Amino acid sequence: MQLSLLTNGFRLLKVGGSLVYSTCSLTTAQNEDVVEQFLKENVSAELQGIEAARSWPCKGGRIPKTYRFDPSTYQTSGLFVAKFTKLAL
Repeated sequence: MQLSLLTNGFRLLKVGGSLVYSTCSLTTAQNEDVVEQFLKENVSAELQGIEAARSWPCKGGRIPKTYRFDPSTYQTSGLFVAKFTKLAL
């Protein structure tokens, strides 16, 4: 379901637009696995770093330019964030 939601949102995005994929899950199946599959299926999608994340209480995800908030480490809610841009092809 997560992959379908991300794919549909990206399909509606204009070229040059940005889309943030975020979950309140800590599982790789709903986070990095979805991002990997999405990137394989959408060649016009590019992961973008988030400049503000440098000051966020988070760590990098398994995939570069993704971010994880771990409640046991950072005293935040569990959260995953990835930002995509739609490229012109």
